[in-house]
Amino acid sequence: MAIVPGLGSPPGEWDAVVEALPASVAVLVVDPADGPPLRTPADWTPRAVADRLAQRLDGAARPVLLVGHSAGGLAVQALLHGDPEVAGAVLVDASHAHSVRPAPAALARAGRVLADLVLATGIGTVLGPALRRLGVRAGTVRRRDRLSPAAVRAVYASPAWARTTVDAWFGHATLQAGVLAWQAERGAPRPPVRLLVGAAGSGRGRARWIALQRDLAVRLAAPPPRLLDDAGHLVALDRPDAVVEEIHALLTGGASPPTRRSRRSDG
Repeated sequence: MAIVPGLGSPPGEWDAVVEALPASVAVLVVDPADGPPLRTPADWTPRAVADRLAQRLDGAARPVLLVGHSAGGLAVQALLHGDPEVAGAVLVDASHAHSVRPAPAALARAGRVLADLVLATGIGTVLGPALRRLGVRAGTVRRRDRLSPAAVRAVYASPAWARTTVDAWFGHATLQAGVLAWQAERGAPRPPVRLLVGAAGSGRGRARWIALQRDLAVRLAAPPPRLLDDAGHLVALDRPDAVVEEIHALLTGGASPPTRRSRRSDG
């Protein structure tokens, strides 16, 4: 099984999920910060993203079950259409839009130049831990991180984290547009898909997000999304048990989840 975190999220965010899975399930958590510079629109087409993810999974047991969170859900969707050995996918608050228009090339280039200048100052490594704290407060109900302060400093003070996060931010619209085009051209993927949604909050923003997730479920021929009123966008921090339940449902066809294990998988 492979877990693909969202934009800017580290593998450690998924420790509680990994630790609760059966010991027989080998788990690879992809590190978004472990990759080359990806600076052009060609780097962010669905085909390019699917190929990179497939390379990261080289050697993993097949068929493979995928879990994708937020922007990582777009990468998972790309691979769903391109790898016949994908057994299924759990999309956790996955990015989705009815339509998207990437920024004009000239504006994107100017934005990259500005981002490079900002990163060259080293401010990204200084602000990284603070941004993490703000993200956890805004994106969870529990408002407490599961990562230790030392782990947060190690990840978010890293130049690799800042670089890859900025690359993914600039590539997001291109990838989303490409995934939408694939959905229109190819229809729903063959592997089964389940959607888990952080639905805490109220108002129009919540209603719009739930409507988008229901639209995504229809496009993927998936069951209606499972809505978690006690989880924000960072579902793995608020409700790791719910993520495990959805994974187990795909693995077993809906049987009750097994007893949790007390150790982390090495796989």
